This record gives sequence, structure tokens and C-alpha cells, in this order.
Amino acid sequence: MADTVFDNINPAILAKVKSLRLIDDDLMTVVLSGDKKATELLIKILLDRNDLKVTKSMTQVQKHNLFGRSVKLDIVAEDNFKTVYNIEIQRVSKGAGARRFRYHQAMLDSHTLKKNKDFEALPNLYIIFILEHDLFGEGLPIYFVNKTLNVQDDEGNYLHFDDGCNIMYINGDYRGDNPLGKLMHDFSTPNADEMYYDELAKRVRFHKQDEKGVQNMCQVIEEYGDERAAEAAHEKAIESARNALAMNLTPEQASQITGLSLEEVLALKEKA
Repeated sequence: MADTVFDNINPAILAKVKSLRLIDDDLMTVVLSGDKKATELLIKILLDRNDLKVTKSMTQVQKHNLFGRSVKLDIVAEDNFKTVYNIEIQRVSKGAGARRFRYHQAMLDSHTLKKNKDFEALPNLYIIFILEHDLFGEGLPIYFVNKTLNVQDDEGNYLHFDDGCNIMYINGDYRGDNPLGKLMHDFSTPNADEMYYDELAKRVRFHKQDEKGVQNMCQVIEEYGDERAAEAAHEKAIESARNALAMNLTPEQASQITGLSLEEVLALKEKA
């Protein structure tokens, strides 16, 4: 009997593929990559709306910053109302703080507004973090960040501060008998046959059972592993450079010791 693709894959990587869930960004970004229909389903459920249509959907979108930290966004989409969505998959609470939202908004806005355009041309924006567990422990399915002024209307309600940026935390532990509860169930199971939503199940099944899909998924896992190892090494080099500068070594010496470029070390010195 001829070997199949499955026979030639590292068993450890194949086991990893089988265990992946949509709450794992490795699988989620591949499942939604370029799939406007699946992305539209996700956004409609998260926003509880049926009047929008996703016109663009991209995953692992790199936003470069010449003067500071760049970011890679899990999912960036746009609908027929020109509203922009950034959806992030976050399994741990670390990295889901308010200042990360602030930075994502800044990077998205700076790459959206064209030269000489008025600030009012900025589109409405949703930044949505889907978390594996209930970050705030209050049992709510969704936590909204409400921005208000310290001014009240005639009924005592604080006036809304509308900057067009909507921030949401999704509680991955939620299992209500409604579309969001079913969606969070689907995010938490590695088995496509247990999923409620056929659009997602079909894509997950392809990447876990089809030879071509599994091969692609294994390659993604290997590439992500290499990328994360490189990022960890770079962070370690940055910390070593900071320590070297703190010991009064010259930027040139710190660069030589850590392997960072002289420009990177000089930037660290300026921020110190």
C-alpha cells in the first residue's frame, strides 16, 4: 500500500494539528485566511447583527512602524459599511491589557487615514479580543469598553464619547444557548464533527483531515515555531543589549555582543 501524506509527517506535529482548536491562533488564522464567508459569520455573531457583509478578510497582517514596535494582527476585515475589524485570539490574559488595544488602534488608524484626509474620514473600528477564559470573572459573555464624558444628560446618563473605536472582550468560557454560546463551543473543541456551525466545521475538517489541508497546517505550525523562536531570541538580545548599556559598554560593543544592529542599540540607548 502506497504511503500517504500522513505517513511522512512528523508524528508530534501531526498530533499537534489534531489537538488544535479555533481558540488557538495557529488554526484560527488559517481557517479564516481569505475566507470572507467564515469571517462574516464570526463578526455577525460577535456583534449580533445581520445587516453587514464582509468585503475584505486577511490574517496575520503585519503593520510596520519605522519609529517603534511593529505588530502582526491575527485578523483584519472590512465590511460593506467600510467598518474595519481587528480580531485577536488570545489564550492567556497576559497581552490583553488596555494599552495593547491602544497600540492596535494607533497602528490601524495610522495605516488607514490617507494623506491630506480629514480625521473624520477615519472609519469606524472594532478591536475584538477572543479570550479562552473569563478575564474579568463576572460571567458576562461580552465585556464592552464604554467611553463617556464626565457630563450627564437630563436623565443622569453620562454622555457618550464617540471616537469610532469600539473595544470588546469575548469570554471564551461562555456556553449560553444562543449563537455566541454555540460559537464559543465551536472555538473550544478540536473535533469538527462536534461543531454547530457548518461554515467553520468544513474549514476545520479540511485542515485536519484532508491531505492537502493537513500538509499546509503542518507547514504553518513549523513556520510559526521558527518565527516564535526567532522573536524570543530577538527579545533576549534586546534585554542583553540593555544590560550591556547599563554596564557602560559602548553601543558598538553591545551590538557586537548581542548581534543587534547598531541602529537598534542606539534606539535602545535613546529610550533608556
